[in-house]
Amino acid sequence: MKKLIILFLFISININSQTNFPKNYFSNPLDIELILNGNFGESRPSHFHSGIDFKTQFKEGLNVFSSAKGYVSRISIKHGGFGKALYINHPNGYTTVYAHLKNFNKKIEDYIKKIQYNKKSYQIEHYFKKDVIKILKNENIGKSGNTGSSFGPHLHYEIRLTKNQKAINPQLFEIDIKDTRRPIINSVFLYKLDSLNKISEPIKLKIKRVNDSIYQSEEVTANGTIGFGISGFDRQDLANNKNGIYKYSTIYDNKENIEFNFNSFFFEESIKIKTLIDYKYYIENKSRIVKLFKDHGNNLSIYSNNKSGYINIEKDISLYQITLADLKGNKSTIKIPITKGDLKKSTLKKVNSKDLNTTINNKLNYNFEFENAEIKIAKNTFLKNVKLNIDTSIDSIKIVNPEIAVFKNIKIYFLNKEKRKGNYLALKDNNGNESFASAKLNNKNYFYHKTKSLGTYFIKNDSLNPLIELKNFKNNDWISNKSSIKIKILDKETGIKNYKVKINGKWMLFEYEYKKNELFYNFDSYFINKKKNLIEVSVEDMAGNKSQKNFTFFRD
Repeated sequence: MKKLIILFLFISININSQTNFPKNYFSNPLDIELILNGNFGESRPSHFHSGIDFKTQFKEGLNVFSSAKGYVSRISIKHGGFGKALYINHPNGYTTVYAHLKNFNKKIEDYIKKIQYNKKSYQIEHYFKKDVIKILKNENIGKSGNTGSSFGPHLHYEIRLTKNQKAINPQLFEIDIKDTRRPIINSVFLYKLDSLNKISEPIKLKIKRVNDSIYQSEEVTANGTIGFGISGFDRQDLANNKNGIYKYSTIYDNKENIEFNFNSFFFEESIKIKTLIDYKYYIENKSRIVKLFKDHGNNLSIYSNNKSGYINIEKDISLYQITLADLKGNKSTIKIPITKGDLKKSTLKKVNSKDLNTTINNKLNYNFEFENAEIKIAKNTFLKNVKLNIDTSIDSIKIVNPEIAVFKNIKIYFLNKEKRKGNYLALKDNNGNESFASAKLNNKNYFYHKTKSLGTYFIKNDSLNPLIELKNFKNNDWISNKSSIKIKILDKETGIKNYKVKINGKWMLFEYEYKKNELFYNFDSYFINKKKNLIEVSVEDMAGNKSQKNFTFFRD
C-alpha cells in the first residue's frame, strides 16, 4: 500500500511539474522577436484564454511557420472566433493551432478553396485524414492576419494534447519570451463567510508598495471564516500591455494555503471562469477579482492542492501572504496582518430579494408556462439554489438576477403575436443595452431561443433592408488594374445573417470582414475572364430583410 501511495504522489507531482513537456521540440511560429499581446489562461469575458497571442508589429502579412513536422488535421474558417485557423497534429502527441491568419500557403489554400467552392460557402469546418497535407518543421504555412474576433493584427498560437484537446501553456515548451518584470498587484479584497455560508461583499483593503517585490496591506480585523481576492496583471520586457497572472499561491501563518497556476485546462472548464472570479463584482464594475478560495461549483483542474482557500481566524495575531508569479520566476508578494476581532456586520452581503419572486432548486427541472411564453430551466443550470425575477407581460418576458452566473442554456419561447415581417426577439441586459437574440420561429409561431444571458426579452421590428455599395470601383468601370473587388454591406439593426455573390452567374468566393462591413474577392483561377462582367450581390439580415443589387465591370 505504501508503494502505491508513493507512486500516486509521484505521478501527481509530475503532472503538475514543468519537466514532462518536451523541450526544444517546437520552434517559434514567427521569425521575429516574440512579444506577447496576451498570455495563457488570462481571463476573458466568458472563458480562459487558451493560447498566447504574439504581436505582429501592428501589421498583417508576416510569415507564419509550423513549429514542428506533422500533418494538417483541421481547418476552420469563420466570420468570428478564430477567423482563419490551422491545426497541425504532430508525432509527439501534440497539436499546434495558428489563428486569425490572413491566408494559408498555396498548397493549403488551393485545397481548401476547392472545398469552399464545392460547398459554396466561405465558412467551413473541415477535418483531414492523416497525412493528406503533410507539413515540415518551419514550413511557411501562411500569413498572419486579423480575421475573426480579432481587434488588431496578431497571431493566436496554441499547443494542445491531441488525444483530448487539452490546452497546454505554450511557454512550458520553451517558447521563449523576454521577461524580467514582476507581476503588479492592483488591489486586495477581504470576504467574510457567515454561519449560513453567505459571502460578504468584497471589502477593499488599503495597500502600499514596500519595494519592487513586497507589498503591505492595512491590518485586517476579523474572526470566524474569511477569504481573500486579488486583482493584478503581468508585463513582459518588450511591451507595456497588461497580461494575466500565471501563478497564485497563498500562505497562512507559514502554512501552505490555496495555490493554482495556468499550466493547462480543459475547454469544457472554461465557462467556470465565473466561479474563479467574483462574478457579481465583474458585472457591476467590469473589472475582475480573482477569488483565492473555492466558491460553489468550482472544480477547476488548475489547483495544485486540495485546499479550500478559506482561513479560520483562531489566533489573536496572524499573517496571510499572497504571491503572484510568472513562468520566469518573477514574483510579487503582499503581506496581510490579521488581528482577531469583530468584523462590522454592515459589510455582509445584502441581497435585495423583493423583486426576486421565484426560487430555483438547482437539482430540479423547471417548465414555466404563461399565456404568451414558456421558459425551460434544466437542473444544474446554476451552481446552487438561486432566486430569479421571472415575469411576463404582453410584450416582454423577464428572467432577471444580475448577481448570478448561468452555466447551461435556458430555453425561451415567446409568442410572435403580431406577425409582422422583420419581427425578432431582442434582449435588454441589466445595464439597458439592447441586442439581437433570435428570429427563429417554431411551428406554433413562437420565437425560440437558447441562452445563458439573463435580462428582459421583448419583440422588436427591423424593417430596413441591408445596404449594398461598391467600395473600390464604380458601376461600369474598367478594373483591369485591380487585384480585388470590395463591396460594402451593412445592417445597422440586427446584423448580417448571410450573403451570396455571383459573377456571370457563377458563385464566387467572397470573404466577409465584419469589422470593416466589407466583402472582398481576390481574382483567382476560378474567375471566368470576360470583357463585360455582371456581379449579383444578395444579402439577408438576421430579421429576414433582403437586398439584391447588380453591378457591371469590365476587365481584360
